Amino acid sequence: MKVTLYARVSTKDQSVDDKMQELRKWAVQNDHRIVHEVWDTESATIELKDRKKFLEILDDPKGDAMVVNKLDRITRNYDSVTLIEKYFRTNLSTFKLIALDFPVNLETAVGRLMFRNMLTLACFEPEQMKERQVYGIARAKASGKFKGRKKGSVNKSKQ
Repeated sequence: MKVTLYARVSTKDQSVDDKMQELRKWAVQNDHRIVHEVWDTESATIELKDRKKFLEILDDPKGDAMVVNKLDRITRNYDSVTLIEKYFRTNLSTFKLIALDFPVNLETAVGRLMFRNMLTLACFEPEQMKERQVYGIARAKASGKFKGRKKGSVNKSKQ
């Protein structure tokens, strides 16, 4: 099988090297030929239309399948889950999705349910982390220990 490898990290400070190595190793072990490699540093919480490197794969699929390390690396945006599922269901005969951490079968109702549930959990995780952060910051402020950014400072990770 010919495969496109896709890896994503959440920030520009992280490296995709380990993720790509894992994908390459899997492809070799399973006698698949790598025809394309794509990686990006776009946050998975942004809208699908803004995930240019991911859309590159969907717009011009190369090979028989897209392979990802973990299913949650595809998206953490609720609106994107349905669109991604629809794309792969429409093109199942020519382009499949393979996740190393979770078997994906979009050809069955149960498979689609599991796919949606796993990605919904991936969307839930960062929301829950934000809630805990807000609670922790409020508690720190109340006790006079808040050590947040100074007013007017710039978030360097968003530049």
